[in-house]
Amino acid sequence: MIAKIKTRADFGGIVNYANDQKNKKKCATLLAYEGVCAISNKTIADSFQIQASMRPKVKSPVKHVSLAFSSQDISRFPDNEEGDVLMVEIAKKWMEQMGIRNTQYIIARHHDTKHPHCHLVFNRIDNDGNLISDSNERIRNTKVCRTLTKEYGLYFAPKNSKARNKSRLRPYQLRKYNLRSATLDALVVSRSWNDFLGILKGQG
Repeated sequence: MIAKIKTRADFGGIVNYANDQKNKKKCATLLAYEGVCAISNKTIADSFQIQASMRPKVKSPVKHVSLAFSSQDISRFPDNEEGDVLMVEIAKKWMEQMGIRNTQYIIARHHDTKHPHCHLVFNRIDNDGNLISDSNERIRNTKVCRTLTKEYGLYFAPKNSKARNKSRLRPYQLRKYNLRSATLDALVVSRSWNDFLGILKGQG
């Protein structure tokens, strides 16, 4: 399980993306929501915006989180009520452990990839007008994802996994991935610092 977090300024575009039920490929399903009028994407976005207006100085009140699970866990998240319930349960636990409480959110599942995943949109301005802190969120996110992966017995990818879908990586991510793989491979066969440097130098 991994969670990618992005901060945004506008609710409208993110809600339309997360809950795009008109796109046949994506075929989004709104699984859960709190504190918003879910008649349409516009009313959802308006609900978010009204609450965010309590703190007009906050320029980026939107948080968009993609919660992705390994394709190894497909059987755990069937495309039915059972799979949806588990996905919502884990998403809510992720929010709770990240300190995201007392605020508006939506959770929508997408069906356009081989791996199960959902999108979470929440308001950084909580129901009392307080700003939800995102301090050290990347570090906290890594710990929470590992904790939940263990708790639910989900698939743990090896640190140097060759099974990773490299075609989905952006150019800078692919360079980082290849560098890390080369470094770890060199480390395994090196008997000295000079061996290690020599192998890496040989690979450019």
